[in-house]
Amino acid sequence: MKFKRNIKYWFQRRTRGWSDDETWNLDYAFIKWVNSRFKKYKEQASATVDLDYHRFEYKRKEYTQLELIDKVIELSDKYLNTSLLENKLDPIKNEIFDIFKLIFWTMWW
Repeated sequence: MKFKRNIKYWFQRRTRGWSDDETWNLDYAFIKWVNSRFKKYKEQASATVDLDYHRFEYKRKEYTQLELIDKVIELSDKYLNTSLLENKLDPIKNEIFDIFKLIFWTMWW
């Protein structure tokens, strides 16, 4: 049965880019998505976009877009490397989303 399910998931990933198994723990899957996309965005966009141009106030301090991208990467790495049963995850998740809300509209190149 597991072999059959793995084939199904493989086919789904090849045809639509994701598989049903990614929806059982969507919070974790989304943070994983944010982590990988922010890393790739930083790599790709930094050659074209001035990531120091946009500035944001966060927790009474001014940050550049790049600094906040780095913060999201750092936090999402921490989230992904922490046991899902630990109580530390909510504050990490909340901070990721707070920053994401601030810089969302600038994440293009």
